[in-house]
Amino acid sequence: MAVCTPLLEGILVGLLCVLTGVMLACLVRAVRGPRYTHRLTALNLICTVVVLMVCILSYVLGASYLVDVAILYGLLNLLAVAVLSRISVRRHREKRGKRS
Repeated sequence: MAVCTPLLEGILVGLLCVLTGVMLACLVRAVRGPRYTHRLTALNLICTVVVLMVCILSYVLGASYLVDVAILYGLLNLLAVAVLSRISVRRHREKRGKRS
């Protein structure tokens, strides 16, 4: 693994702070809504930001095993979003069928 210089480490820590702000903004969107799809998109973005943060921490700390954790978390995110999207589509179709 490449050596992390003090300048690069400072930049990456600053990037982690920015990503934390993005995650908090997504959390606000997930809580406020207004629709289920907005919440689902915010959840997906939060998980993606967490994967980015874990990868950056892996580089800064020099712990390569954290990349494996990030990959597993990304796969779990993909699975969760696929399941929740399927539930959302099914729910939408049921509502649409009742209106007709």
